[in-house]
Amino acid sequence: MQKNKRAASRVQFEQGLEVTVFAIDGTWSVKGRLSDISKTGAKFRALTEVNKRIQSEEFFLALTPDKKVHRRAKFVWERKGHIGLKFIARSEL
Repeated sequence: MQKNKRAASRVQFEQGLEVTVFAIDGTWSVKGRLSDISKTGAKFRALTEVNKRIQSEEFFLALTPDKKVHRRAKFVWERKGHIGLKFIARSEL
């Protein structure tokens, strides 16, 4: 049995929530579907090409089409088009 290493419980989206991950400077973005989210991170499936800079830069995860609801995040892992993110707390900025 695999041990759950997550720091917080997650809310899952059966159909997936349409989201956009975008660079802080606005130079790249990735469209996707959010699979699950918690107060510490999220998982989404990329629907467009993933810019390699996602692995080395902080970025925003926009939860609404107008990008007004967003979280600052960083890349944690990628497997078969799914990407794991860790949210960055204000105290870490």
